Amino acid sequence: MMIQEGQILDERYEIDSLIGQGGMSFVYRATDLKMGRAVAIKVLKEEYCEDQDFIRKFQNEAQAAAKLNHPNIVAVYDIIDNHDKKMHYIVMELVEGITLKTYIQRRGRMDSKEAIAIALQVIGGIEQAHKNGIVHRDIKPQNMIVSSDGTVKVADFGIARAATQQTVNTTVMGSVHYISPEQAKSGQADERSDIYSFGCTLYEMLTGKVPYDGGTSVSVVFAHLENQIPRVRDLIPDVYPALDMAVFKCMQKSPRRRYQHIDELGDDLQKALKDPSGTFLKGRIPEDLNETKVISPSELEDIKSMQQNSDKSGMGSAAGQNSTDSIGDHNNTADQTIILNRTIAIACGVCIFILILVISKNIFNFFQQANAPLETAAATEVSEEEATTEVNITISALETRIQGIIGLTVDEAEDELSEYNIHIVSSDEEYSDRYNEGVIISYPELNYSSGDTINVTVSKGAQTIIFYDRNNPYDLTSLHATKFSDLETKLKDRDIPYSVIESYSDTVPAGYVISTNNPDSSGANLEIVVSAGLNENMVTVPDLKNFTEQDAITALTLAELLPGNISYLPDESAEEGTVMTQSVRANTVVPKGTAISFSVSAGPEGEASVKVADTEAKASTDTDDEYWYSSINTAVQLGTGATPGANNTMLVSIRLRQDIDGEEHYKTLQEARSYEIGTELQVVFPRIKGTAGVQVGVVEVVDASTDTVIASFECAFTPEKQ
Repeated sequence: MMIQEGQILDERYEIDSLIGQGGMSFVYRATDLKMGRAVAIKVLKEEYCEDQDFIRKFQNEAQAAAKLNHPNIVAVYDIIDNHDKKMHYIVMELVEGITLKTYIQRRGRMDSKEAIAIALQVIGGIEQAHKNGIVHRDIKPQNMIVSSDGTVKVADFGIARAATQQTVNTTVMGSVHYISPEQAKSGQADERSDIYSFGCTLYEMLTGKVPYDGGTSVSVVFAHLENQIPRVRDLIPDVYPALDMAVFKCMQKSPRRRYQHIDELGDDLQKALKDPSGTFLKGRIPEDLNETKVISPSELEDIKSMQQNSDKSGMGSAAGQNSTDSIGDHNNTADQTIILNRTIAIACGVCIFILILVISKNIFNFFQQANAPLETAAATEVSEEEATTEVNITISALETRIQGIIGLTVDEAEDELSEYNIHIVSSDEEYSDRYNEGVIISYPELNYSSGDTINVTVSKGAQTIIFYDRNNPYDLTSLHATKFSDLETKLKDRDIPYSVIESYSDTVPAGYVISTNNPDSSGANLEIVVSAGLNENMVTVPDLKNFTEQDAITALTLAELLPGNISYLPDESAEEGTVMTQSVRANTVVPKGTAISFSVSAGPEGEASVKVADTEAKASTDTDDEYWYSSINTAVQLGTGATPGANNTMLVSIRLRQDIDGEEHYKTLQEARSYEIGTELQVVFPRIKGTAGVQVGVVEVVDASTDTVIASFECAFTPEKQ
């Protein structure tokens, strides 16, 4: 359904312009009048709005996609169903940029580093979707958007599934250059199908060409099913060998031979930046058997049917071409048709010959083993692991769908397999960092029949406990609200070793977590700092602003603090005799006896002067058996992140600096250690021993290789009797 510019949908979304269109929808740029932001609106084409079953599936998948929240996924804001006007549309994040397909066409091809940088962003988005049980099913450069700031976002998560369930032909033929072999044969897909399609995308990024091409959609499908897997290195000799091998593994014909999870590919690409030669991949890349797979007559008919449907759907656009182009292409099309017919005839002949041999062999075996039960096989193939031995494998229609239950809840899996009367029973639970709590993560790989019961293992949630966002280490709000006893239970359930350090805190209640030395429980030597409550030797600085001088001194005395130097400054705005500023910010926790200086307004015509505090008496009471202590608990970001090809580590030391009799004195708190750039360093020292009688000091975090101060924190010291 075409929408006019300026039209307002549901009294909220004003259409600005048509951005583009695809097989299912029109995409418009619009303005959200309620939120005051630009959005993209994808409106389903009219032919899809007539099918209520499709609409229901489309809604379910779009709602699932709307739950995804990741910087590399195009966000879904709203899903609108206006049945009266037969209008169904999705409101999405508007990403200003171009598709990755256009970017590749403009660049020609990318070098290894750039391709890895883009791939890692895409992998992050796909991994988030897979963890939520969503398989894209239509991964291709056209569904990836490169924004103006270099961020790459993946679009149409979940929507491709609804389209696939509705009509395999449309989806298959529209994305034929990136389709996995199992999608081409059965229309079914799982996580590994997305990995295959992304492997094709990576191949195109590195070479500027699609891995398989041909004059017709059917010829491209044949290539995905039968042709040798192309190698990037054959076209681009200077490609990282590790990257070439990773792409090769993604594009294996058999799903079992690919990466089983997208994050495994991400790990290898990260390693490829440090080890381009790919030594870490030795023994992990499948051998290319380059076997020729025979297409069954039924599969051949399915592919021919898809081609016919594709040709019919393309007639409208073909009719719009001028007659001169049509006449010029006639002879070429006829030649292609003759070649295709000959290919099909040869393939059919080979299939018939093989079927005769198989049937003959089965009859011979039947008479040889009269007592053996006769099994009907839907198809047979040679095991890839034992290519030299002939093995018959029974493959039912059910097995082509069963992998789809991974990532679903038990109820969702039963609904998915309802037509087979399959029952799903949760027989075990395990922690899983790959799948969310409550979804199926594994089941016995057996041959199942209608009416069977499948015992599945369900995720108990993440094995790794996230303490705080490593990209925002200064926000520890949720960590400070975590009771250590609750966290301890989780750690023991997961058999995660840890150690505990107690520290005083003025902001975190006793028994709650102050900080950890790692952002999550996956790091080694986990240390957890737990609050012991407020130190009895620490007090909170009162707010002195607008107090009179005498009231300020009284407030400090009641708080067990000392009045420091008092400055009198002329000021036209503050009332004469009232406090304007103070040396230590209000509500800061400092040791008892700390001197707090403040300034007092002398009026608009007053003179500037200073009353120096008498602290000599206190200093003289200090004895040799008295020591001064402070503490610190904070985090420091070490750089902005890793850069490809650069040295991504730095040596960091921590020291205490104090001014003693006009000279700077240093004390090492931590010797130089190596850290990765981009991570955070937890600066936690519950008891720092300073010089007796010196009330302040500065803790410095230092780049030891250049002796440059990265960060510094002022600390107040208080005496303690020994």
